[in-house]
Amino acid sequence: GGAPGSKPEGPGLLVTGGAAALLAVLVVQYWPVLRPRRRPLPPGSSGLPLLLGHSLQLLGDVGPFMRRMHERYGAAFRCCFFGAHVVVVNMEVYERALAKLDSTAQLAPLWPTGFQRLLGDNALQFLDGGSGPRGGRHRRLKRKVIDALTASELRNFLPRIEAVVRQEFEAMALETEANGRTALMPHAMRIVKQVILELILGPEGIRPEEYLQETSEILLAGMISAPVDLGPLSAFGRAMGVKRGYQRDVEKQMRSALQSIGAPNGAAADCAVAEGGAGTRTLLSRLAKECEHGAGLSVAEMQDMLVSLLFGGSLTTGETMQWMLVELQRHREWQEKLQEEQLRLASAAASQGGLAAAWGSAPPEGSRTPCPESLAACYETLRLHCPIDVVLRRVEEGVDLGEGCGTVPAGWWVAVHMTERGLRQGPAFDPGRWAGVRAAASEVTAFGLGPHFCVGRQLALWELQIFLHVWLTEFDVEVLSDETYNLTGLKRFKDGLPVAVRR
Repeated sequence: GGAPGSKPEGPGLLVTGGAAALLAVLVVQYWPVLRPRRRPLPPGSSGLPLLLGHSLQLLGDVGPFMRRMHERYGAAFRCCFFGAHVVVVNMEVYERALAKLDSTAQLAPLWPTGFQRLLGDNALQFLDGGSGPRGGRHRRLKRKVIDALTASELRNFLPRIEAVVRQEFEAMALETEANGRTALMPHAMRIVKQVILELILGPEGIRPEEYLQETSEILLAGMISAPVDLGPLSAFGRAMGVKRGYQRDVEKQMRSALQSIGAPNGAAADCAVAEGGAGTRTLLSRLAKECEHGAGLSVAEMQDMLVSLLFGGSLTTGETMQWMLVELQRHREWQEKLQEEQLRLASAAASQGGLAAAWGSAPPEGSRTPCPESLAACYETLRLHCPIDVVLRRVEEGVDLGEGCGTVPAGWWVAVHMTERGLRQGPAFDPGRWAGVRAAASEVTAFGLGPHFCVGRQLALWELQIFLHVWLTEFDVEVLSDETYNLTGLKRFKDGLPVAVRR
């Protein structure tokens, strides 16, 4: 019982609280931009109010949004993603003002929480890279993987890659015979998955029932969903279930590998262990060894590396296989050129004892490759259809971008628009632009940049070219529909890219 005529305080408190919350939201979104600064910010805008900013555009088809903003503001501009202020820069600005900081571990990689939980704390993507003490862990892990993924080791694996690709084309031909159609996407993902799993764990270390499931799609769906683990009831929970299954396989196989190279109690063995034993048959066995670049990888490090390789391979190699087939179907003159080139390679393989022998000692790219036009088609597809437009970094100290582009304040995010430079060359599919060129990292940005440049580049390029070889020399493929949709910034083919495959 209050005094006569008094009004309840509840509604007033709600109004006051709501006003305070709204003020806090406005301060978070606008004060970092409006407060006085000694050095100007990059041009741009804060977008929609209430922390929305440009979030809807960045979660949608991000490419056209980025191009419009570059046209309006220039090489660097600022935008807002759910209240976080982001400065987007093109490759020229990155190379001029940020590349050195990136190479000395002064830019921190930035990824969504779901990505980090699924790929793990030991994934190369999340570790500070470059020189200096902060980049030490990244350097050790990356060097170990590079030493294991040598050109000679991968060349020895070419017959198995060829067999896996042919196996999936045969499966698609059977599905077409039974149903009149099939879908390329799940088979492309299975190619990538099986190659990586066999390369790391060995053919005896994988379970066919696992890699024949759509685990790549489950992982991808989990990475772009809210990081809430409800087991099979949530996309993230289903993805975590897939990860835990892979972790169990890695732990089992790594214990076996460590025993085979004589490492007691899970410790890494010395590099002096003789080559040729059971422990040298898989990538995992080599990664488990201690050598000049540091201790062998732990079980946890190997588990995270496997999941990150599966994710990177699916997102880059698996998607590029689909886009390359579509582009060549749209441009039959190039398909015919590549077919002639691959038939010559097939003839050499028949007379020399196999594809690996016909390929010789040449790496998958460079002036000595036996299939320069096929390599050019890979480069051109990656230029036009890079699966990721931007990579994020966080600056720890203010950075002057130079040439009137403004200054990025400490703590802000920087998004490097990796694909902008390549897309300036136009939307036309023309592999001829790559004739005789070994593309630099800044030109084929699908493999990342700076110290986080992809360690699986050579494996990916070999897989793509063997995919072309098997397709163009043994099978006829017809694309039935190339309609696409947008999945949180990723352009995917509807219904998994329907095709008809015939021998």
